[in-house]
Amino acid sequence: MENEGQPVNRPPLFRGTNYDYWKQRMIAFFDACHIDMWDIVEGGDYVPLDETGEIIPKTRWTDEQKQKYLLNSKAQNAIMCALTEEEYTKVHGFKSAKQMWDILALTYEGSMEVKRNKLSLLAHKYELFEMEEGESIQAMFGRFQTIINEPSFLGRTYDNFDHIDKILRSLPRKWRP
Repeated sequence: MENEGQPVNRPPLFRGTNYDYWKQRMIAFFDACHIDMWDIVEGGDYVPLDETGEIIPKTRWTDEQKQKYLLNSKAQNAIMCALTEEEYTKVHGFKSAKQMWDILALTYEGSMEVKRNKLSLLAHKYELFEMEEGESIQAMFGRFQTIINEPSFLGRTYDNFDHIDKILRSLPRKWRP
């Protein structure tokens, strides 16, 4: 059977579309590889420096410093394996997984201002949500799930009480007590 999923040891492929979906899958992939890998990608702490800011020679690295460097290398490899050749050209010159990740985020998510504008539009879409004429509860709920998941990709979440309240307010009058 074709395309029923991917092996769990291979990162999800990114072809330049559906970045938010790919991003969430990559974060899960990093976590599955090693408990600290996402922290290395997000934090960028991978090259040991001394108190003056100079790079410490590899021969003097502690085991912890070696581990962080190794996790960065593995994260870089995962990112490279997850990109098509066209996407890879955007990140191939960077020395850390964080730099690679950040340039992809900037390319596909935009700046903080762009994110704020997206969140504003998504909040408006959430507030205007209503059950459509002739729509089943299942279809309405599926559409609602898509709407509430979009802001979470940009860091905005609603709690379950908000969701329940919104669903109840979205039902037609004939459904309300």
